[in-house]
Amino acid sequence: MKKLLLMAVMSAAMLPMFAQQDTTKAKPQHLNELGVDATEFLKQFLNLNTGSNLQRYYVPIYYLTYRHHFGCGNLRIGVGADFQNSTIPAYVPGDINTYYAKSYSLNAFVGWEWYTKLSRRWEVFYGADFRPSLTSNRNDNQYSSNYYTTGNESQSQIYGIAPFLGFKFKLSKRLSILTETSYAVNWEQDMNKTYYTALPGATLPAPTGTDQKTTKMYSNFTAPLSVFIDFTF
Repeated sequence: MKKLLLMAVMSAAMLPMFAQQDTTKAKPQHLNELGVDATEFLKQFLNLNTGSNLQRYYVPIYYLTYRHHFGCGNLRIGVGADFQNSTIPAYVPGDINTYYAKSYSLNAFVGWEWYTKLSRRWEVFYGADFRPSLTSNRNDNQYSSNYYTTGNESQSQIYGIAPFLGFKFKLSKRLSILTETSYAVNWEQDMNKTYYTALPGATLPAPTGTDQKTTKMYSNFTAPLSVFIDFTF
């Protein structure tokens, strides 16, 4: 937790420092920019599904992004979420319990970016994000033994600082296409719980569940595989 607080304080302290840079740039006429991940659409449109495994199995993280333009740079925010809730059939005859498999994930970032115009249509942007994420998975019936089913629940919290570098191509005055790469340093906390549900006819005492909690730090590189289409207004 101390590492988490330290990372949050560092990210908060970095934003005003970024905002003070390059204040000589003129304030843009249109101050807002909304983006959507269009990677899968462009892959289908351009018939790129026969490429590398990284391209073929690309999983989006941030579905929507927002930028507010200042004269000295841009404040940027992104968010993505997934969820699933399904019923698991009982594997043992006569089992009247109802089992579920549930999962969800929430990913977000907030950061600051500078930008440099390379030409009338090309622009490079760079900066740093603070990136929190949360994932949760629950499976009530992974397997059955000795008149009890075994369930598992896990949660992960990740907090990262990620410098990034990206490129923007202006299709028109309001419409742009963007991609970027980043290198994140992350702090992660994982919690794992095992529990048991009695089957009909259970007479033995229920097994004792387990709870585990682990923390770790690591880094990861994100290749420029995502493509966003942004609308400025």
